[in-house]
Amino acid sequence: MSNRQLQAYLLLVIILLTVVTLTIFNYKTSKDFVLETVKKENHVLLDNFTDETNKFSNERVAELELIADYIALIQTEKEIVPFLKKQREKMPFFASLGFITPEGEVLAGDGSRFKVNQQESFDRALQGELVFSELFPFYQDSTQLVSAIRVPVSKDGKIIGVLSGVVNMGNIVGAIASDSNLPGTLFLIRENQVVFSTPNQDFDTVVPNGSRVLSKINETEQGTILIDENKAHYVMYQRTGGDWTVVVDTYKEKTSQQISSIFWRNTLIVVLAIMILCGILYYLKRNEQREENMLKRDLLTNLPNRVMLEERLTKELNPQNFKKFALFFINLDRFKEINERNGYQLGDRVLFETSRKIQSFAPRNELYRVGGDEFVLLVPAHSEEELRSLGLGLVKLMEVPMELSATESMWVTFSVGIRKSQLGDWPDLMMQDATYAVQEAKKQGGNRFVFFSQELANQNERVRLIANNVVHALANQEFFMVYQPVYDLSTKNITSYEALLRWKSPIIGQVSPAEFIPLLEESDLIIPVGKWILRQVTSQLNRWEVEGHNDFHLAVNISVKQMMHPDFLHDVKMIIQEADISAHRLIFEITETIAVQNSELANQILTELNNLGVKTALDDFGTGYSSLSILKTLPIQQVKVDRSFIMKIELDDDKSLVILQGILDIARNLGMTTVMEGVETNEQLDLLKKMGAQKIQGFLISQAVVAELAINLKNQKWLH
Repeated sequence: MSNRQLQAYLLLVIILLTVVTLTIFNYKTSKDFVLETVKKENHVLLDNFTDETNKFSNERVAELELIADYIALIQTEKEIVPFLKKQREKMPFFASLGFITPEGEVLAGDGSRFKVNQQESFDRALQGELVFSELFPFYQDSTQLVSAIRVPVSKDGKIIGVLSGVVNMGNIVGAIASDSNLPGTLFLIRENQVVFSTPNQDFDTVVPNGSRVLSKINETEQGTILIDENKAHYVMYQRTGGDWTVVVDTYKEKTSQQISSIFWRNTLIVVLAIMILCGILYYLKRNEQREENMLKRDLLTNLPNRVMLEERLTKELNPQNFKKFALFFINLDRFKEINERNGYQLGDRVLFETSRKIQSFAPRNELYRVGGDEFVLLVPAHSEEELRSLGLGLVKLMEVPMELSATESMWVTFSVGIRKSQLGDWPDLMMQDATYAVQEAKKQGGNRFVFFSQELANQNERVRLIANNVVHALANQEFFMVYQPVYDLSTKNITSYEALLRWKSPIIGQVSPAEFIPLLEESDLIIPVGKWILRQVTSQLNRWEVEGHNDFHLAVNISVKQMMHPDFLHDVKMIIQEADISAHRLIFEITETIAVQNSELANQILTELNNLGVKTALDDFGTGYSSLSILKTLPIQQVKVDRSFIMKIELDDDKSLVILQGILDIARNLGMTTVMEGVETNEQLDLLKKMGAQKIQGFLISQAVVAELAINLKNQKWLH
């Protein structure tokens, strides 16, 4: 996961947490507001009910005390009953008025007589107390629970009886409740009994665990009991005069729905936020997957790339899930030349069409593009014969020219390296081995397939070892020079030597120039090494001059990169001056490749060298881009004919003989000296003499030897 993606996810988490936090805070704030509003409203109502109840009780007590004073003035009991009846009619709040004699007989205002109940409250009133009796069934209607207010009646300082006013507090509270906007349920409780409720509901039905709540109400004179905060359900109570308790139950469906609405509204906000963030997360994830797929896909061909190939190889080479398969490494032949000659746009079309051709031959998910012009095809395990057939089929795909447009077509080939999987392989090893096989196919001319083998691996391992060690050879003083004589057939003397570079590695041993010189060329090490060679050669020439050996020339091979370097001519002049030698004794040998790459610059440099006194020679003539016109184009004084002509002549190749004779004649007519390379037998020598060859070089005279042995060859008598 990239830092950018990590930051995006972190930001989304912060946003989500912020939304959730704010929503929870909003819900809690809104809910607290509703709860506080409910509590305030019900506290006000509770206080009003309590005040009204107390006021009612006080008024009834005052009325009874006034009636008691009048009863004290009445002379006979017969007069008391009509008086009470008349007062009852004036005071409808009393359910009944009665005078209780000291003997406990009740003279009711309706004329009835009965024995007093609630004896305890009567006895206390008879002792001079103002007493509210306990609840009891109403004598005239036993379905009603009533309470009596009992006031002592005194005459001349002596208590002559008790005035009892029976009241139904439920009716009174109901009347008060009907005039109020009660949000919940009102209860009137005394002695742990519910006397009245509005609406008419059972306490246990309205209040869960009603008996427990009633017990708590009896413990204190006032308070609030939380039943369910999420429904704004409280029980609020307050004690009034006469030991009555007014209880307000705050639960109301509308309030509960309001809190529920607040909860679901905030929940919806959170859900919407989560859905939006999930959508954003999904979008980011899709982008991430798209980017990851782009990292694993080749943009030009849309094929899986090296990353996906390595994942696939790692999975299938895992010892626990090992599968046998074959890896076909496909590399286009001379694709660099196609790009340089036709441009990169056409090169891209070639790659695209190549991928389409291979896909027509193999499933899409088995083909990978792993480099510029490199493809890898994975196929299930087959016999070697079947793999050969597949390899041949791949090569034959390119037999038909590639149609790039309506007017453009191109013949393109590729080389294929085949590597079969083995238990214990790993991705890099398989790719490396398949690359070795491709390189071998290219060495054989391309447009073919090659199976990887251990012998091939050993060869490439040596190449790798040489490449790794040649880098340090110059610094470690592992290079040295040898000299091979050039023999003049007319004078029968050695007239020059060719200085040749050799390398003896302490790790690898003696390394052939054919193995390490191309590596120096590829890595540009040939420039500092070429400069070192010039210093070695000029120093050796100086030593020979000091020793009196000054009748021969010394030839040095100059690479194309070295000669094209901006400092080349300056370095040559400086080195010759430092060595204190004559430039006329040097011959610089170049290959004809330089004329093909930049003939104008080559002509200019060679002319500068000739002006300096250095002779120039065309080396390995007859190979590569050979053209007789080069002999006329370049300012050279010597032509060295490649040894391949000698080898072809020995095979009775009449055409090669005619060509060689023509080269010798043209060079002689142009005033150039010819040197035949690779002469090893007397038969070859005799043939060259007949053809008019001037000089020869090869093992017949001597192989390349160190300076001390080379100079001794000059003093030898030659009979050739």
